[in-house]
Amino acid sequence: MPQIPPTTEDTRTNIMNAALRLFGERGYHATSLQDVIKAAGCSKGAFYHYFESKEDLLLLFHDTFIDHLLAFAEGAARWPGDPVEKLQRILNHLLESMSTFHDHMAVFHNESRFLTQEKFSLVQVKRDRYEALMRGLVEEAIRSGQLRPDLDPKIFSFVLLGTFNWAFRWFRPGRPMRPDEMSQVLFHIVLEGGIRRE
Repeated sequence: MPQIPPTTEDTRTNIMNAALRLFGERGYHATSLQDVIKAAGCSKGAFYHYFESKEDLLLLFHDTFIDHLLAFAEGAARWPGDPVEKLQRILNHLLESMSTFHDHMAVFHNESRFLTQEKFSLVQVKRDRYEALMRGLVEEAIRSGQLRPDLDPKIFSFVLLGTFNWAFRWFRPGRPMRPDEMSQVLFHIVLEGGIRRE
């Protein structure tokens, strides 16, 4: 039976999957364009049909991941519940995203320095929106009396995000905790320092 040639969408997907895997394993700088082309099983011409440069892929992976986080966080901020509950839902989602977006997370946190300033600024706008949303929930929790009035909202939200963002370096879902279980542990460790006490 003759083989069915890959569709154009298959080729584009193969290029993205190969690049994401290689960037996650080796790093962006250590991965050449030829490495991506070889791993994707395509020609150089096919690569340039979809992407102008290797950096375009790096930007795409950053965009995909921050869009995923931002869409959930903006939705969760509108759900019923107090601000601490909303923070917990958002951070739980961040940890759960490790299962399906582990390579995206690695590239997002480790390789952003290789984006040109022009392209990084596109991602930074979305990062700022995500951080501002978290900071706004912390401020709301302070106003409602759930968190201490002397907390610096910016610092506290950075501590929350830093704790969860860098968990991808050492946390492996299911070994031994599920993401939701680990999220509870981390959230309460950080939150204990911010809870208002009579």
